[in-house]
Amino acid sequence: MPLLSKMSPVLTEKDLNRLWSKVVKGPGEDDCWEWTDILSKDGYAYLGVDGRKGGKFLVHRLLYELVIGPIPDGKELDHLCRNRWCVRPDHQEPVTRQVHILRGETTAARHARQTHCIHGHPFDLFNTIYYRGMRYCRACRRERDKKRKRRRK
Repeated sequence: MPLLSKMSPVLTEKDLNRLWSKVVKGPGEDDCWEWTDILSKDGYAYLGVDGRKGGKFLVHRLLYELVIGPIPDGKELDHLCRNRWCVRPDHQEPVTRQVHILRGETTAARHARQTHCIHGHPFDLFNTIYYRGMRYCRACRRERDKKRKRRRK
């Protein structure tokens, strides 16, 4: 019975057999390993361990720790293949939460990757204003202020 990290369960031989029976390895050398059992609401593979009194554990984390080793403190696993149901350990990379979020497709991630404003001005050292956690284009702000002054006259 291998002991994983403090947060992971002790898996019995029965648990390991159940786990591997639900993994389908893709035909290609670098293909995803598909989880064929129940997925969480978020689309991640999980496995119930130790019956009703046990818990549910994310399979990609279990396999990463079994095959590669413990997940470093302060890191979370990012699916490099972008498939949440993939449990292949070498398709996971331990990264900080900030890196994980910025790699995603959320609005915050898209804005953080943006290098120019909507009018094409660069977000650089000289043209960027930071105010209350937001980033603004200095050139656009200057144009807007000019228009306001013209309207007031």
